Amino acid sequence: MSSSHPTVVTPPVAIRDKEVALRRRILEVFERQAHVVGPRGVVISELVAELGISSKTLYRHFDTKGHIVCELMVAWSEHWFTLQQRGLTDGLGPKQRIETIAVNWLDHLGRFSEQFWLQLERDFPEANQVYQQQYQSFLERSRRNLVDVVREDLNPDLALSTLMSMITHATDAQVCDQFNLTRKNALLQVIDLWTQGAFRQELLP
Repeated sequence: MSSSHPTVVTPPVAIRDKEVALRRRILEVFERQAHVVGPRGVVISELVAELGISSKTLYRHFDTKGHIVCELMVAWSEHWFTLQQRGLTDGLGPKQRIETIAVNWLDHLGRFSEQFWLQLERDFPEANQVYQQQYQSFLERSRRNLVDVVREDLNPDLALSTLMSMITHATDAQVCDQFNLTRKNALLQVIDLWTQGAFRQELLP
């Protein structure tokens, strides 16, 4: 009588979790390889070699490089949404939430070369459109979060626009060099300056 061995069947949930984890890892490695050379500069053979997968497996998840870049932009958006929500659920004050988002945003942008942003806009228009749409959604959430903290006589849209302009100016490399400040220190100083003028009196220290 021959012995039989039961067939091990991987549960669908476990398969799905494994696939999701692989997609996430593909995006992480692609982002790391692209941060200097840009997304167009990523060589697929080098990407799959670092991942330890075949090109066939890669293309089962992402059919083109443009698809990878689009999904990377979506992943960024999900990260910033989570960070904004975490500031609220962790009970951070409005100034702390602004500082946390701004410092993380500065660190994020600083990881990518000018070549990356140039290629994103020029060579991956669909992904760039996703990026711009998600950035506008980020700004809209920021505006809604400001409604209850800025002075009643101020327009929230103008307040946010002014804050973004101040942040852009303060983190400019030439400005930081001129005043002998690190970008992070300059960023925190302009946020403090802005909150002193824009926040409701009861929210000020």
